[in-house]
Amino acid sequence: MRYLAVFILLLPLSVSAQENSAYQPRVSVDVPNEAVIVGQPAIVRVKVLVPTFMPQPPVFPSLEQQNVLVRLPERASGPVSETVDGETWSGVQRSYRLYPLTSGPVAYDAQEVVVTFADPQSNDPVQVSVALPSIQLNAEIPEGAQGLDPLIIASGFSLDQKLDGPTDMQAGDSITREISAQISGTTALTIPALTPQDQSQLLRAYPKEPRFSETEDQGILSGQRVEETVYNAQDGGETQLSAVSIDWFNLDTGQIETASLPSTKLTLAPPRRQPPDAQTIIKSVLYLVIVVFALWTLGRFLRPRYSTWKTERRRRYLASEKYAVDALRSALISRDLPAVYQALGLWKSRSAHPERSLDLEMSLMNIGAARYSATACNSPEDWEAAVQHLGALKSATERKSGSLPPLNP
Repeated sequence: MRYLAVFILLLPLSVSAQENSAYQPRVSVDVPNEAVIVGQPAIVRVKVLVPTFMPQPPVFPSLEQQNVLVRLPERASGPVSETVDGETWSGVQRSYRLYPLTSGPVAYDAQEVVVTFADPQSNDPVQVSVALPSIQLNAEIPEGAQGLDPLIIASGFSLDQKLDGPTDMQAGDSITREISAQISGTTALTIPALTPQDQSQLLRAYPKEPRFSETEDQGILSGQRVEETVYNAQDGGETQLSAVSIDWFNLDTGQIETASLPSTKLTLAPPRRQPPDAQTIIKSVLYLVIVVFALWTLGRFLRPRYSTWKTERRRRYLASEKYAVDALRSALISRDLPAVYQALGLWKSRSAHPERSLDLEMSLMNIGAARYSATACNSPEDWEAAVQHLGALKSATERKSGSLPPLNP
């Protein structure tokens, strides 16, 4: 009997809980079953229904995540109604356009929708968080576009450029190159960097931040990427602004196409010589004065020492046996017999081996006999033989200068 009483008391609470659960907001998700092409939109719709009305709009999740671009189309949210258990429920539906930027599965962690609705019993506003059903997509690359790097899949893609400045440049001149890429059928974020980086050392590049713009027309995205770079001429020569070539996959034709821009030749004149400024002139003059003073000081210090060394060297040479040999050779070459005998006497007085001159003296006697004898016309003067005997005197001189002193003097 007691159990029956307890059951009767708890029965209204159970019925009330069931009624409250039955009137909780309902959240559903509509996700496409087929795979979506990379860069193309997948339409995902999130529907929120309540049994009464919503005094405040629901707070939907952003669905932002890495490698997925989320866009809300015009009038992304709108009212909806639906019959639930024979009753009309009202609510709001939001449409998302999800653009996968890489191939592979796209899955979302637990998401919630915050719903504020009027309580069916009291009509007071009630706020609850309702779990969002799982969202899973699969992004793929169409056949024929797997080898593209960078991956550009669109219905249209083109390149354009503008040049502002002369192509015949002086050092210090500049030219501005603006490269723009237009894309249709997808987001402009899939457009890669456009400006080549392998520029000549004759130019110095000053790139600006790229600019992006996007438009949407009846759910179809299109956009533009613009890159602007200023090039300053550094030196003389010939160079070029490199060509640009980008391959892309055309969704309309199913073929890979190429958008390109030609290279631009530049002629750079060498920099003009600039006159030095006052500070440079003052520094140059100061350095010159320092160098001249240092050279003058060094010359004044070394000149007397060099003069003394030169005089002493000359004195030793005039007093040497080598000087006597040189004087004897000069006299023999000039065939001056008195000078030969004078130089020979000087050599003997300075040589440690005067006996080595015997062969030379015999030749000189023959020359004297040929010159002064009564039959001089019949005997030629053999000066070549005398010059040959001079070698013995020179050898003696060399051996004397190169000999070692005795061990026990």
